[in-house]
Amino acid sequence: MTARTCWTTSTPRRPLLAEEGTALDRCAVVGFCLGGSIAFQAAVARPFGAAITFYGDGIRTRSFGEPSPLEIAGRLQAPWLGLYGDQDPSIPVEDVEALRVATSAAPVPTEIIRYPEAGHGFHNDARPASHHPASARDAWSRTLTWVESHLPG
Repeated sequence: MTARTCWTTSTPRRPLLAEEGTALDRCAVVGFCLGGSIAFQAAVARPFGAAITFYGDGIRTRSFGEPSPLEIAGRLQAPWLGLYGDQDPSIPVEDVEALRVATSAAPVPTEIIRYPEAGHGFHNDARPASHHPASARDAWSRTLTWVESHLPG
């Protein structure tokens, strides 16, 4: 990634980035839990270079009055990577697989990775009960690869 490449966790930074001359296709949005759902919504709303969701707050869940990810998956404008734990009680595997089918209709690359032994918050090392180190390492590696492969050099 170059010095002009940016990572953001929220769309309010967009006006600042535009003022600095940074194009959205040079930015990646990454979110965890509720932030994962926001990253998905951002990828539907704007053509970021890449977007990554770590588990989100649900696939059939409407947040902040917005449609659920399942309802709008076909409208993704940014290459999107979803990372989910099969042991997450708030996001059933059936919902993850339904999202996989729905995102396949998007006009951008999409990929979903499931971690059979991980639950919600598997990347959060501040919560030992939910942290799953092997899944977290693999998910972060995939995140970096996704960003590097979709943001311009």
